[in-house]
Amino acid sequence: MSELSAEVRVQVARLKNLLIDVARCGALGSPLGALPHTELDPMEVQAIWWLKAESLLPVNILAERLGGIAPPRLSRLLDRLEAAQLVQRERSVRHDRRRVRVRLTEQGRALAEQADSVVQERMARLLMPLEGEQRSALMDLLEGWVEALGGKNRAPELAAEEGDADAPVADALEPAAAPRRTRAELIAITANAA
Repeated sequence: MSELSAEVRVQVARLKNLLIDVARCGALGSPLGALPHTELDPMEVQAIWWLKAESLLPVNILAERLGGIAPPRLSRLLDRLEAAQLVQRERSVRHDRRRVRVRLTEQGRALAEQADSVVQERMARLLMPLEGEQRSALMDLLEGWVEALGGKNRAPELAAEEGDADAPVADALEPAAAPRRTRAELIAITANAA
C-alpha cells in the first residue's frame, strides 16, 4: 500500500471505516444469507441464485462466482442439486466433452424466484433510508465502479444460452461479467422490491 498516493490512502481508510459502520448497522451480511430454504445449505442457495442471474454457466465460472471453491467440493454440491432436480449439467461443446455447463431446471427456477424475492426485499430495506435522488446517485456510482473494475463482454456466453450448443463459450480463465442492467431496470427492480 506504500505505492499509493496519500489521497488514495485516505480514501481507502474512509472506505474501510464506512464498511465497518455499515456492518455495525447490520447491513453488510450477504443478502443470500439465512434464506428460508432449510433443505439447502447457503452455498447451494448461492449456486441457484447465480444460475438464475446468468441462466447458464460453465462449471469453472460457477466455481469463481461461489468464491473460488475447489472442483471436488463444487462437484459434490452439483451432485446434491442435481439429485434434488434443481439443476442439470450438460456438455457445452461437442469437440471438448470436458467442458460442462450448468443450468436450472423448472423446479430450480421456482426456488430461485423465491430466493430472489427475499434478496430484493432485503436490498430494498437497505436502500429505503435514502431519498430517491440519493438512491439514483448511489446506483450511478456503483455502475461506474463496476465499469471501472473492467466488466467483460458476455456475448459468447449469451449466444450459448440462446440455444446454440456449439457457440463459443467464454474462455475458461476469463470470468463473465454480471448481466448489464439499465438505470430504468434497476429502478423498476427496486420499486418492485419495496
